[in-house]
Amino acid sequence: MTEREQLEQAMLSIATQRAALGDVVVDAALASMREKLAALTTAARSTAPERKQVTVLFADVSGFTAMSESLDAEEVSDVMRAFWKRIDAVLLAYGGVIDKHIGDGVMSLWGVNQVRENDPERAIYAALDMQTEVAAFRGEHDVQLALRVGLNTGPVLLGEIIPGEFTALGSTVNLAARMEHAAPVGGILISYDTYRHVRGVFNVLPQEPLMVKGKSQPVQTYVVQRARPRAFRMTTRGIEGIETQMVERDVELLILQNAFHAAMADATTHIVTVVGEAGVGKSRLLHEFDNWLKSLSFCEECEPNSFVRLKGHTAPEMQHIPYSIIRDMFALRLGIRESDSAAITLEKFRTRTAEVLEPDKADLIGHLIGFDFSASRAVSNLLGSGSFTQLAIANLTTYLRAITATPTIIFFEDIHWADNSSLNLIAHIVTAIPDARLLIVCLARPPFFKRRPHWGAASDNYTRLDLKPLSRRASRVLVSEILQKIPQLPDALRDLIVEGAAGNPFYVEELIKMLIEDGVILRGEARWRVELERLAEVRVPPTLTGILQARLDSLPADEKRVLQQASVVGWRFWDAAVTKLASNETEAAPVDALLAVAKSRELIFQREYSAFAGTNEYIFKHAILRDVIYETVLLKRRRVYHTQVAQWLEAHAGKRIGEYLSLIAGHYELAGEKRRAVEYLRRSGEKSRQTSAYHDAISAFERALTLLPKDDLSDRVPLLIGLGYAYRQVSDSPLAVQRFEEGLALARAPSISNPQMEVAALNGLGWTAMGQGAYTEARQLLEQSLVLAREINDRQGAAIALYNLGDVAYRQGDGATAERCAEKSLTICRELADQQGMAFAFRVLGFAAHLRGEYAETTHYHRESQQIYREIGDRWGVATCFINLGEAARKQHLYEEAAQYYEESLPLFQEIDNRIGVAIALLNLGHVHAGLDQNDISWQYLCRALQESSPIGAAQITLETLVGVSLLQIKAGRYEPAAELLGLVKRHPAFNAEIGGFIAPLLTTLRGALSASKLAAALARGETLELAAVVAEILGQAADS
Repeated sequence: MTEREQLEQAMLSIATQRAALGDVVVDAALASMREKLAALTTAARSTAPERKQVTVLFADVSGFTAMSESLDAEEVSDVMRAFWKRIDAVLLAYGGVIDKHIGDGVMSLWGVNQVRENDPERAIYAALDMQTEVAAFRGEHDVQLALRVGLNTGPVLLGEIIPGEFTALGSTVNLAARMEHAAPVGGILISYDTYRHVRGVFNVLPQEPLMVKGKSQPVQTYVVQRARPRAFRMTTRGIEGIETQMVERDVELLILQNAFHAAMADATTHIVTVVGEAGVGKSRLLHEFDNWLKSLSFCEECEPNSFVRLKGHTAPEMQHIPYSIIRDMFALRLGIRESDSAAITLEKFRTRTAEVLEPDKADLIGHLIGFDFSASRAVSNLLGSGSFTQLAIANLTTYLRAITATPTIIFFEDIHWADNSSLNLIAHIVTAIPDARLLIVCLARPPFFKRRPHWGAASDNYTRLDLKPLSRRASRVLVSEILQKIPQLPDALRDLIVEGAAGNPFYVEELIKMLIEDGVILRGEARWRVELERLAEVRVPPTLTGILQARLDSLPADEKRVLQQASVVGWRFWDAAVTKLASNETEAAPVDALLAVAKSRELIFQREYSAFAGTNEYIFKHAILRDVIYETVLLKRRRVYHTQVAQWLEAHAGKRIGEYLSLIAGHYELAGEKRRAVEYLRRSGEKSRQTSAYHDAISAFERALTLLPKDDLSDRVPLLIGLGYAYRQVSDSPLAVQRFEEGLALARAPSISNPQMEVAALNGLGWTAMGQGAYTEARQLLEQSLVLAREINDRQGAAIALYNLGDVAYRQGDGATAERCAEKSLTICRELADQQGMAFAFRVLGFAAHLRGEYAETTHYHRESQQIYREIGDRWGVATCFINLGEAARKQHLYEEAAQYYEESLPLFQEIDNRIGVAIALLNLGHVHAGLDQNDISWQYLCRALQESSPIGAAQITLETLVGVSLLQIKAGRYEPAAELLGLVKRHPAFNAEIGGFIAPLLTTLRGALSASKLAAALARGETLELAAVVAEILGQAADS
């Protein structure tokens, strides 16, 4: 941030506190600042006239004459002095340069000393604040003053036109003055040339075209009403100073418009993926669609300007960062900067989602998608829980469901670079919120569908919109549009461009810019011309990459170098980061000046909002351009630059460094700093594992292993064991065992001897064996872990071994051992304040009491477990405890009490989208209503359980449900069909001893109702049945009834 910008920001801050501090304090503070600003302005001005694009503001006081007639001249002077002091402070605070005061008016300029992309926006914000100040001034001084404000943007002649008098001249200034004359009293009127720079940022009312002296055509004008909630802009391409119409995309635009209307009218979520090669016009189509949305004067399905518009973007360097495109969307919506402290980030996230979410639920979402909210109690309570991601996504779904009550459009750009977690979450949103007034528009390149061939298949309202290259006719039209200032466009030039571009609009634009830079096309203010002699010498590169390379090669060395440095930072970069890379260069021009030149060449764009405060944020015009530039960086220099970028990120991330682990790892990897990259990847993997993002953890750990030198054995151990736990959580037991055993062998090696890692590996192997039903092996491994943990005083490892030993004992029917192990585990977990461990230990104690038939104790322990889960916000744990409490009541034939517990679990499982939990609750409700002889109700619950379990492949639950259906058939006297179902269940690969216990009493009943031969025949027929066909038949019967 320059000294002038810092001063302007300070003035704005002080001016906004006038009500709290009072005029005396504020005016005194501003006086010295104005003097310093004036000195900076004078020093910056060049005496030689120059042409510049500026925004001109004229404001004139209304009511002055009437006030003069009612007040003494001295009083009038005092009032107006105070008035202009307030108004001038606003102009200066927003970066305006006061050109002059003229009678009852003022003229101010933006873009005099430094041209900013958002100069027109700053000028309008200043005008709005001026009107606010005037309203306050009227109330304070009891005078009826008002302002008319007019603005225009365009080229002016700037400088000391008359010696000693610095000003701006030209038609742009004259039109700005005309805007002020035509503005309503108390209003702000802007020209079209200003409006097109700020489209979408403010609410405006189009006016009737205005006839202006000196203009052959009427001028379109707009009254500014107010600033919109923080907007985002679509980045588009083009040739500076030329506005072109979109060519040959009318049908595609209509498809997007129809999808919008369908989503709004039918309240059904629609998703459209716009697919096309790089440069074919995806962003331009999205830009035109966005402009169409902004221009809607009314919408039959919704209120004017009542859309929620969200945007998420990703880039190549972000494709290994979990949920990065979702994080980008939330950061933009909630106004979160990367330079915000962790505390400020947390506060912004909470307060700006507070209308929908409680703080604890907001915290889980933020931490999941990549913000470091580990200081939150809600987050720390659930870190390491297998339900973290499930709970966070449930909260996020709740939030999106609430905001999509208002018509909502979400743009996701460049999803071909999006990480898998982001893509999975987008797909989840579409299926979890199918009945919202929501349109999701994604941009992708064709190779995306090799990675995600079934993208969009889960939605009934999915459209794939393929953009083909432009036809020759359309390409010729585009060339004529861009070169509209050439009076008679030579056919040779047009044909040269059309032939070379092969229908790619980006290629067209870049080739024209190359011809401009080569002096073939000469630009003027009103007209351009072509040097036909030079045209004959032009050799057109055959590819887009060649065009970009040719433009790059023509740049001066300093400009090329700064773009190379920026390309190492990434598609998105910051001037401060590039300055870090340029710090070793000798006699190099200032980075900000070089970036300004690159911006003027339209190689980069400056964003209106920087993620890091005090920096300017830029993006490359196109990802291909960034890639071409990056490939020109020498490998030796590239490694140095990547190291510097990683160090810059480390320094600027501060306490939020946990949010950048994967990004920093990527830079260190490309720098050849493999050990540093491995450490960041390990931390990234652990963070993902703690939030139950297991696939992301696997990706980080495996990537780290490939970077680690083969002889670096000690650092391999935590990676291997972390992989073991992640693979176990995604039910890949073979790979889990492999990684655990590799880690265990290394931990035991004499050269390493890491007993704590040995404990972790043994616990992991024991837990995996238990999940496979190998209880004897599991007990042996866990007992080894327990002995070693006690030897080295690893209390956490001992607690884990103990409660897993208790779980194994329960599964083997050994209630006494289960109780003993769980009590010891509980004691340690209490000492460690490990709430998750305590909750699990209480669950095992409840299971042990259940085995002994002591159901009062069972209920007590499950309630203790449930209370802890409530305290830490684990709704999965709370719901599971309801299931366990229901089982205890059912064993006592307290069916109505059991039904109540199951009913309480159901909405919790539904809220967190745990379909297995929903299926178990429905299955158990079917059982208890059968126990109450409410067979029709039981049938309904069992059918609903099949509807949940069958599509997700939960075969064991489906089989248990069929056992329940068999019971109902027996009660109805349909013995042979009941036996057939049991035959199917017994023959299925998912059949186990637990299910065998359920069918045993039913087989006993059937033996008394059927002859041995009939029973055997029915069971045999059942063994030939297909599970899916039987489920479909039952659900068909339910639908018919």
